Amino acid sequence: MRETFAEYTARLLALAVGAEPLDIMASTASAIGHLIAGRSTTELQRRPSADRWSIAEIVSHLADSEIVFAFRLRQILSAAGGPIQAFDQNAWVDSQQAASSDAFASLSLFAALRGANLLLVRRLTGEELCRFGVHAERGEESIAHMLSLYAGHDRNHLAQVERILAGHEPGGAARAFPAAPIKPAIDHVVLEQLDVRAGTIRDAVPLAGADRLAVLTVAFADRERTIVAGIRTERPSLDAIVGRQCLFVVNLAPRTIRGQLSEGMLFDIGFADGLRPAFAQPEWPVPDGTRAG
Repeated sequence: MRETFAEYTARLLALAVGAEPLDIMASTASAIGHLIAGRSTTELQRRPSADRWSIAEIVSHLADSEIVFAFRLRQILSAAGGPIQAFDQNAWVDSQQAASSDAFASLSLFAALRGANLLLVRRLTGEELCRFGVHAERGEESIAHMLSLYAGHDRNHLAQVERILAGHEPGGAARAFPAAPIKPAIDHVVLEQLDVRAGTIRDAVPLAGADRLAVLTVAFADRERTIVAGIRTERPSLDAIVGRQCLFVVNLAPRTIRGQLSEGMLFDIGFADGLRPAFAQPEWPVPDGTRAG
């Protein structure tokens, strides 16, 4: 039997009782990242049953919800007391083909939106937190009330992800990250010899005859470089990375890989630990060629 709006609200609020909503909301993206690290696309897109979302769909929904929260928050602040339009979460998930979506891409979007929303919320005064809108289905909802709802909503979906993973394998949801030992100490001079710079990927195409390799055309301050990177296994859509600004090691001796000259190395995070590699990126766009260090 489907919940009433009052029952749904009460259930989510109960999940956040005894905790600061902003603390819960600030930790959700990293908690999801920990849970899905090292998980395959197949595992993340597998539904526990025909009528239940997969993890990929859940994370896509969290990103959708954060888009909605961003709009509602700003609407209430600028025009308090106005209507809050409801949205059909299932229709949003279905219309975006979230069943075949990349959970890591959805998580990246969710984390960026959540960070921006929390930054705004933390600047609000007590009076601003009390401003409200009128939800089409649930009536008056203040910003403070919405924060508690979203905190409960986070915990609800985190628990769903944990249950799905636990169903895949014994103890699956509690898989601990096996951090590798720290490498031996090096002299600062050795580190300073590395030249790591930000560059923007202008083009990305498969390297013929190699299942994992892609040929990246990367813009730096002085010129474009061609860099071969083993990223195709975890990134089936190379178009999705065009325009991304990432870090690259640019003072490695050029070498030819499968007949293709490579003039540097993509500096990523996770490959050495057996996780899906994430790009190491500047916090905000910087001029191409900017040095890291």
